[in-house]
Amino acid sequence: MQLNLNRLLVLLLTLCINYVCAQQSEQHIDGVYKSSDAVFVINKNNSFLIIAYGTLIKGTWKVENDLIYLKPKNPDAQFYVYGRKNPTIKNGMRICFMGDRLSSAILIGKFPDKMQPLFNDDANCQDFPSVCQFDVKMDTITLLERQNQDNDRGIEIPKLMYHFVSGDCNDFIVQHMQSSLYHNDFILKIGKEGLYAVSDQSDIPIRKSTIEEEFSTAEELKFLSESFDRAFDADFKLVNNGYNTHDDMDHEIDLEAYIYDKVKNLYVSRAIPAKQLDYKSTEYHYDGILMKFERIIGTSQPQEVIKILPTPLFIANCDN
Repeated sequence: MQLNLNRLLVLLLTLCINYVCAQQSEQHIDGVYKSSDAVFVINKNNSFLIIAYGTLIKGTWKVENDLIYLKPKNPDAQFYVYGRKNPTIKNGMRICFMGDRLSSAILIGKFPDKMQPLFNDDANCQDFPSVCQFDVKMDTITLLERQNQDNDRGIEIPKLMYHFVSGDCNDFIVQHMQSSLYHNDFILKIGKEGLYAVSDQSDIPIRKSTIEEEFSTAEELKFLSESFDRAFDADFKLVNNGYNTHDDMDHEIDLEAYIYDKVKNLYVSRAIPAKQLDYKSTEYHYDGILMKFERIIGTSQPQEVIKILPTPLFIANCDN
């Protein structure tokens, strides 16, 4: 009986020590860490941000024993659609397709018998923007990706088709969220000299740094965090006539600096004299005239058998 009681006391003591260590780890783990190719920002509110070569990864973290688990926020859909009413489009509709890996694997059209490949096979020399004018407006726009592109992280992305009701809109932006935007959890070991990557069993610590050392100002860090939210949780997109925008990554556009033109459904800069406004400018940095596209929330379902039309929406070939 005494032996069992001793064992119970040892077990309770061990659990208490582990709990205290975990609490201490969580209390002191927050901060900025710098590796050779990335900056890790671990916030006290259990959120994190990773900045690496133009890539932003955001999510939540938790500590278990001497390990910290970083759970990324992945896209909640493979396609985001934004729409607006364009008074200059009298018939049909217009769609601009955005994304780094647009290909023939993406299908668009009217489900189930009028689905079209976005591009030809082995498409190259793609123009930006990829804009198509449709003669007939679809009541519902259906999108799917036949096979997910290679993801070297081995993430399984559900094969779904997405339906978006067009409503009163006739001008759209389709944002494809490519597979490279999906990330597995990151697991780091907590050590005396910093954090250690568990995946490659590295003995080189990711050492603690400071905001002042890694960012020009605290506002820069705040902007980077907010820019991720605008890319993944944006209620709307602001673009110029060439579908260029700085709203996601360069600077946030303040609509208070614009006058809304109800007739044209456009936002016009207050800072530019009316005679100098260029409604047809496609210059990358031009923000005198902006179009506002509101996000359309769609529905999804498992992919079904569909009829694929033979002609792609775009032909992109360097030989042509």
